[in-house]
Amino acid sequence: MVNVKGGAIKEGAIYDVVSDDWEAMPEEMAAGWRGPVAAMEEETLYSVDERNGTVRIYNEEEREWREVTVVEGGEQMLKGAQQVTAFAGKLCVVNVDGSIVVVDVMAEPAKIWTVENPEGLEPVSVHVLPRMSRPDII
Repeated sequence: MVNVKGGAIKEGAIYDVVSDDWEAMPEEMAAGWRGPVAAMEEETLYSVDERNGTVRIYNEEEREWREVTVVEGGEQMLKGAQQVTAFAGKLCVVNVDGSIVVVDVMAEPAKIWTVENPEGLEPVSVHVLPRMSRPDII
């Protein structure tokens, strides 16, 4: 899937690593794709609508996007979402203004806060890197 700004027609393909095969993306998945998307734990897709700041989760079995309820004013903080990554129940979003917003999607309603950017640096994207320590040290 290529994330196209605006209401452009979208299409995509899904790669199945088990069968080593590509399949067509369900129409419902493509139709609801309105901004950057990230997979949580390699399973669940979360989308942040760049125009209105809503967070949505894709239900693969029902083939539908469902809106995640966020704290009051949260959508305003997420408008202009450019890039998103997901891990451990949280989304990290880079906005067009360079702010980094964290969304705790496990909380109901989802909690949202802004992270202070490192001095002198401007975020382009965010990534969650795996822990490199031995399990017995943790």
